[in-house]
Amino acid sequence: MSGPLDAAAIARITALVLGEPAEYTREQAVDLVGTTVERSRAYWRAFGFADVGRARAFTPEDIACMRLLVGLVDAGHIDEDTSIELTRSLGQTASRLADWQAGTVARVVEASEDPVELDRLVDGVALMMPIFERLLAHAWRRHLAAAIGRSLSAVVRGGEADATGSVGFADIAGFTRLARSLADDDLAGMVHSFETGAADVVAAQGARLVKTLGDEVMFVSEDPTRALAIAVAMHDLDPPGPEPMTLRIGIATGRLVTTMGDVYGDTVNLASRLTAIARPGTTLIDEATSDGATPLPGVRIRPLPPRPLRGMGMVRASAVTRAQDRSAGDSSGNTQVR
Repeated sequence: MSGPLDAAAIARITALVLGEPAEYTREQAVDLVGTTVERSRAYWRAFGFADVGRARAFTPEDIACMRLLVGLVDAGHIDEDTSIELTRSLGQTASRLADWQAGTVARVVEASEDPVELDRLVDGVALMMPIFERLLAHAWRRHLAAAIGRSLSAVVRGGEADATGSVGFADIAGFTRLARSLADDDLAGMVHSFETGAADVVAAQGARLVKTLGDEVMFVSEDPTRALAIAVAMHDLDPPGPEPMTLRIGIATGRLVTTMGDVYGDTVNLASRLTAIARPGTTLIDEATSDGATPLPGVRIRPLPPRPLRGMGMVRASAVTRAQDRSAGDSSGNTQVR
């Protein structure tokens, strides 16, 4: 890369992505929508954007989308709070996706040894935009169909949308030490490999990756057996770089409360506590997961003595390892090979 793009070049690319000029002020926009500044500001912030004051910051598409949101509420299809919640979910998801994609493009440009040609870069963005847009809509429809199926199936069975399931956390053991000892590129490579590998493992089992937090991922599964299979497969992840990666995983099964795509409740807290006390290279599961899971070939489940966990009382957990690995758990000799 020969040098940074100037402000005019970045503005040109930004205009290309938006597809139309930002020509309206906030006051003009709300007049065209037929709403108030306070109401429009609530939606704008829910999307994740900063206040713009009196700048010309709004496009015709911004106004059209605001009319859609306001129209849904005014027609009584959804209430104001639900509309804001849906808007926030879209904004947060789109923000992370955009940062991820823009960062990937920036790294490609930075790594290139050829001089940056603005026209070529603009042509590339123009080519990719409709492809990304179609793929985004397709991925959203597929995930929405799956999410609706999960939510409604519990209701059809006589339960509730917030039903039971298995939740797991997996984190990289000794990450603080690794962050101090590894070069930045090696650490970034490990985190990227962990996140992408974990996502593939979860997807392969038909479960859902709830979120990634750098050195930790959180996943949910309707079935404790699949959650257990995910944990076993995650321990086999082998990232590039000079340092091996060892995981600690905790899984609990019980009632889950789902809000804004995230999962909450005592079951989640228990899974987190189990992860925190798991030995590197092992998985700890609660009693409900152990009781509900179907035996897996070559997997050993060793019941551990009950122990107190902060805010949980006495908890009966089991250590899960490969059948040939005898380094985990306690010394009681209580072993179940499943």
